[in-house]
Amino acid sequence: MDVGHTCHIRCESNASETESPQFLASSKAVDFSLFDIMEMSEEQLETRFEAIRFARTGGEPACVWCSSTAVNRITRNVKNRKTGTITQRRLFTCKLCHKQFSVTSGTEFHGRKLSFKKIMAATLLFSNGAAGTAALRLRRDIRCNHKTAWLLEQRIRHSMLGYVTSRRVNGTVEMDSTTIGGKIRPANEASARKGQPRRDMTKATDLSVLRERGPGGYVVPFLGNEAALVRSIENLAERDARFIVDEHPAWNALFAQFKVDQIKHKKRYSDLNGISTNLAESYFSRFKQMYRGTYRHFSGLYAQAYNGECAWREEHRRHSNGEAFLLMLAGALHHPPSPVWRGYYQRTRRKAAA
Repeated sequence: MDVGHTCHIRCESNASETESPQFLASSKAVDFSLFDIMEMSEEQLETRFEAIRFARTGGEPACVWCSSTAVNRITRNVKNRKTGTITQRRLFTCKLCHKQFSVTSGTEFHGRKLSFKKIMAATLLFSNGAAGTAALRLRRDIRCNHKTAWLLEQRIRHSMLGYVTSRRVNGTVEMDSTTIGGKIRPANEASARKGQPRRDMTKATDLSVLRERGPGGYVVPFLGNEAALVRSIENLAERDARFIVDEHPAWNALFAQFKVDQIKHKKRYSDLNGISTNLAESYFSRFKQMYRGTYRHFSGLYAQAYNGECAWREEHRRHSNGEAFLLMLAGALHHPPSPVWRGYYQRTRRKAAA
């Protein structure tokens, strides 16, 4: 095999690339299943939620308003408006501020209407999708309204985006950008295709990524093109970071502040000495597989949320499905409710969020 022909495909390795490419097919990749959730009762699942939600206090409930651990457990009867069935809901009352709260208060699941079993099952199914899980499929799996499944996924994505955008990259960092959406259907007549643009840029969305090399490298998504990324680079990277970029002219502004290595794709994809943007390119390869293969399409308004989801999955794709599920669930339970998605379909928050 010609080494010079193959090295441009993958000449560097990230932490996830050093293991076998068949990790997802190995026994280490699966240590939790949907049956483990179905075997537990609603009360047992709520106890699991409490253990994750209040992990900082050893599983003991703490007030979400004043952080006091002096709380009382109470139960309240709740009547379902559709079925008329009455169920008991477990709540907490703070002895200090005298406010009531539940295990999902102040989290991404704030104001939930789904049962704990459906929330946990949906989170597991969502995390099991290597390239995401469409809301239509999730709706069929847990038998709920499509808007309910879509909103639940968006809330989880919001917590994932908050996690991956809270770090600053350092070390050797590859950067790249891509454009999605706005594709124009070719005209029927061959003569009409001449000079026809491939993309309507008024409907297109630019996305970028910063990806660290080495074990445990961060993957940080960014909404915007190369020029917008350069303008915001001081908020995304440490001063001693070293960047590897392609020949786009917008990257030239980085040379005055950072150490930058550039690879010109018109000549080669890699210089075979470690200078390439293959890791960033592989990220967008997986992102577009998710965009075209799983979700088929999503609005540019939510593109950054899906970009954050892909970045989170890229960092955790060598974790077992049980670990990824637990991290995803814990991230949503320790993240404040989104001002956009809380009360979205009730239209109570749209104006304030805008």
